[in-house]
Amino acid sequence: MANAVVFSLHTYILVMVSCHQVCFIGSEYNPQSGIPPRWFLPYKDPCECTAIRLGGMHIPASSYCEGAPYYLDELFLSEDPDEIQAYFNCEPSEEGAGKKLVCTTECSSPKPLGMEDGTIQDDRITASSKHKTQYSAWKARLNNNNRWIPSRNDTHRWIEVDLVESTVVTGVITQGWQPAPEKPRYVKKYKVSYQKQPSSDYEYVKDNNGNIKVFISNTDYQTPVTNLFDESVVATVVRIEPTQCHTWCNLRLELLGCRRD
Repeated sequence: MANAVVFSLHTYILVMVSCHQVCFIGSEYNPQSGIPPRWFLPYKDPCECTAIRLGGMHIPASSYCEGAPYYLDELFLSEDPDEIQAYFNCEPSEEGAGKKLVCTTECSSPKPLGMEDGTIQDDRITASSKHKTQYSAWKARLNNNNRWIPSRNDTHRWIEVDLVESTVVTGVITQGWQPAPEKPRYVKKYKVSYQKQPSSDYEYVKDNNGNIKVFISNTDYQTPVTNLFDESVVATVVRIEPTQCHTWCNLRLELLGCRRD
């Protein structure tokens, strides 16, 4: 089965992903001076930041050893590298991209992110439609004794999982269902889109050529099938979009990845 492997708890997977240069914004403030707080980044070049989070409060910028601080006129926080590049008017590189710090990190053992064990709560799982209430999105947990079934007239079907926090996602496990003997139902192909932040636009997981990846998934209703992304993504919301199903889309799933500290 091309591009797909049967998931095993004993499989060791090494995944290299793009990592974020997290910059923590600080505040210089002396209430006795009468001067308003000054926000700063303890980095010479904010264009190297791919995430900006709130850090120390009331700390002198001079106490940081990373280099000369970069002062800001307002508090600015973001987990979106593109938003950061635009905010600081970063100059594009010769390749036409912003001046971003690119590095690699290991997600040496991608783990289930919580569909099967219930760590991901029911209200964090939504879908474009459901055939009946008993086939709602939150029923789509791997190895669950139920499944998600979209409406038959749903031509743009999807199911998505809100991970709440920014998470490294490396792949998806899918599984079908058989409601009666000799009536297997499962997803044969699907695409994956995601949001970096809840306010971000959806982006599709792509292959190594930059094309939207269409994943080949199940060939029966029972066997869990794992598809790993060519390049891991950092997302808060992950959406599975079935594009081809056997008989009728019946889906149970799990997401793989690494929670970020």
